Amino acid sequence: MTERSKDRFFFKLVFSSLDKLEKLTDGSRPWRAVLGIVLVGSVLTLLLCISLWNTSFHREQLAFRAVASQIQAQAGDRLMYRRWMLVHAADRWSQGPLPPSSAGTGFAPGELVALRPGGEIPQIMGWQKLAETSRASLQRFWTQQVAAASHYDEPLISPALTDTSNRVLWLMVQPAKAEQPDGRPAGWLVTRVDETVLLPLLQDVAGWQMSARLASDQDDAGAGEAHVWHTALLPQGDLGGPVLHLEGRVHLDGWMSWLARYASVCIAAAAGIVTTLGALYAYVVLISIRLRAQALARKNTAELQRSESRNRAVVDTAPDAIITVDDQARVQWCNQATVSIFGQNLDDLRGKPLSAVVPALEGRSMQDWFRDHGIANRVLSYECKGRRAEGTEFPIAVSASRSELDKDVINTFIVRDTTDAKWAEQELLLRERALESSEDAVFITDMCLPGQPIIFANPAFERITGYEVHEVLGHNCRFLQRDDREQPAIATMRLAIEQGRPCQVVLRNYRKDGSLFWNELTISPVRGLDEKVSHYVGIASDITDRIAAEQVLNLRTERLNAVFDLSPDGFVVLDKRGELSIVNPAFERMTGLDATTLVGQSLDAFEEHLMSLCASVEKDDKTSGAENDSGMPGSRRELLHLHSPTPRTLVRRVRHGGHDNETVMYFRDITHELEVDRMKSEFLSMAAHELRTPMASIFGFTELLLKRKFDDARRQDMLSTIHRQASVLINLVNELLDLARIESRRGKDFKRKRQTLQPIIESVVSGLLIHNDDRKVQLSLPPSQIDVDVDSEKLSLAITNVLSNAYKYSPQGGDIELDLVWRDRDGHKECGIRVTDHGIGMTDEQLARVFERFFRADTSGNIPGTGLGMTIVKEIVELHGGQVVLSSQHGTGTTVVLWVPVLGQGAAALSEDLAATH
Repeated sequence: MTERSKDRFFFKLVFSSLDKLEKLTDGSRPWRAVLGIVLVGSVLTLLLCISLWNTSFHREQLAFRAVASQIQAQAGDRLMYRRWMLVHAADRWSQGPLPPSSAGTGFAPGELVALRPGGEIPQIMGWQKLAETSRASLQRFWTQQVAAASHYDEPLISPALTDTSNRVLWLMVQPAKAEQPDGRPAGWLVTRVDETVLLPLLQDVAGWQMSARLASDQDDAGAGEAHVWHTALLPQGDLGGPVLHLEGRVHLDGWMSWLARYASVCIAAAAGIVTTLGALYAYVVLISIRLRAQALARKNTAELQRSESRNRAVVDTAPDAIITVDDQARVQWCNQATVSIFGQNLDDLRGKPLSAVVPALEGRSMQDWFRDHGIANRVLSYECKGRRAEGTEFPIAVSASRSELDKDVINTFIVRDTTDAKWAEQELLLRERALESSEDAVFITDMCLPGQPIIFANPAFERITGYEVHEVLGHNCRFLQRDDREQPAIATMRLAIEQGRPCQVVLRNYRKDGSLFWNELTISPVRGLDEKVSHYVGIASDITDRIAAEQVLNLRTERLNAVFDLSPDGFVVLDKRGELSIVNPAFERMTGLDATTLVGQSLDAFEEHLMSLCASVEKDDKTSGAENDSGMPGSRRELLHLHSPTPRTLVRRVRHGGHDNETVMYFRDITHELEVDRMKSEFLSMAAHELRTPMASIFGFTELLLKRKFDDARRQDMLSTIHRQASVLINLVNELLDLARIESRRGKDFKRKRQTLQPIIESVVSGLLIHNDDRKVQLSLPPSQIDVDVDSEKLSLAITNVLSNAYKYSPQGGDIELDLVWRDRDGHKECGIRVTDHGIGMTDEQLARVFERFFRADTSGNIPGTGLGMTIVKEIVELHGGQVVLSSQHGTGTTVVLWVPVLGQGAAALSEDLAATH
């Protein structure tokens, strides 16, 4: 038998014993079982110890008897020797009287006593040597033997111990020749024999501690707990003799010898105790195991019940139908989901073939179906059609397993209604196709991976960026920016990603070929169940063309805004809610209204503000489909005559509707146009009047000359008049042409150059000739050269017109003075050509209208002129960057100053000269 087999046998034995112990103690109370185990163990241990003790005692008894036999033989020999010595002493006594002591007899003093008959112990030899107790014992023995009156030829051993306390044995002999006349013995010899005489060497024999005592045969030998007794009868006379009791005890040197002697009993007792304790421990272990097993069984039962309830709840709440069938495909059990999927419960399906709800299993055995559609008795997601109670079919996915339990075959089917899954799959496929067909690039980045790489990109991503999908997967989308990383939109996007929110930015990206494209990128976070951002979905649109169009549109918008802001015409825009949204600066200047207060007002509130500024309103309800001067077809025209902040006339046109349902109001200030029209009308009237007067004269005199005959003087006078009126007419036409040319060309035909001012003035003064007027202009010019940038011809014309007016409007005479003055205007030096007359002067009303065309201060007609001179002067001076300033007092005279800019050092020289002059 191998060591493993021995161990297996031992454990089998232990478990078998435990099993039997469990059967024995099953159903009993623990304290009773413990008490029974203790009692049985104690009894068995006691019996075993007693058996071993008896066996050991028997073995010792046999050994003791062998030793006792030897001692008995030695004690018999000694007793026989004593008897022989006593007989020898008796022989000596019979031959003669005994000596007074025991000398020569071989006995020690006091061991041999000679007695005489008579009932009392005489004072004889040896008596005094006896002890008091021995004397009493000898007295009793003597009395008994005398009473018997027997004759003893052989030494007689006392039949009983007369001194039980000292255990003394007496030997008595009667000498052969010591009889008295009556036949009784003449005396006896008595010797004392005790245990020390018989057994002088009993201290240690064969490992036994031996001791002996003499007792009568009636005495109880007795035995001690630790002694083994053996009884031996010594040889005795006719009266019997004492009994020699030997007792022996094993010689023990300390507790080790005791353990060696009683080792088997101790081992047996220890084994019994250990066995009992082992049985108790086994029982306690068994009880604890049983209690734990019971607790575990209860726990497992409860857990099993909970698990069963939980499993039943899980199975009943499972969305899939779970059906178990036997090997003939008959339904044995199903869960609650079967009702919602197939419309039939367990009572309806129990015992029916599974093909009633899964037609694909009809006519097929379970073994064949598992063999055809499964692997290792398992079928996963077998797609087929299911049938509801009303007979409609729908898509399902069947998973099944086949197993054996207690030789019964159980087939479990899990049926899932895939109607929603199919629909979701179609929706997913549709979305996937939509992503693939999208014109915008769609990509997904994983925020949980290092570097946030791209994990999906649609075909539009390839088309827009030029990179293939496999080239961008696993890379961060920053590669599209290349080295152009310092974009504000990137910082905006980075901040949005850090905050986990969506954002929309426009980036400059670069295609694979390096070309730039504008990317309108929208990113949105995708959060997991823990509300942490796991992915980002990005939608990129190539808006390069839109950016280019926006740039063009922005440029156009900026231009339009500039035009809108700089336009002299006013615009007011109302949104589709009827509230003012735009007011341009020109409208503010026209009306004095603030745009900040107007924006957001309703149309009614705006009209109320506007009407409060109007003195009158002229409405023209006629509209035209053709564009008018405002550029707005079909608009309604109104004339608004404002009295505040300044009197002016505005034309308002309103256009309603449009694609944005906005209302646009156009305001144009026609005050100047109306004034121009008025002036034009006056000009035409005055021009016609001025032209008609000389023309009438010319026409009348020529008609007279043609129809009548006059003398030469009269004829010469008429021709002079015709010539004079023709000159007036020519001058008027020339001035009209000069004014028209100056206004139309706006100084573009001026031949301006740097030249000195004094020669121009001197040339004009020297060439000025006034008919029938010999007055000279009082000229006062500084010596320093004054440089100006002027057209000398045009400036000369302006000076000539001023000097001509000075002559004409001072018909009563008076000096005409011309000098130079200077001033600073806006940081620039200007030189003023000042002409002063002492004529009729002008009123304030006339002074305000002096620059109007065809205006003349003299309405009598006595002073010739066209009324265009000062208009021409104003145009020429202002086109040179200067200014005309008039001051006049009616009846006193008029001062006209023509201010022109001075160049270089001429300004400083002029100021010094003028300061010195004045």
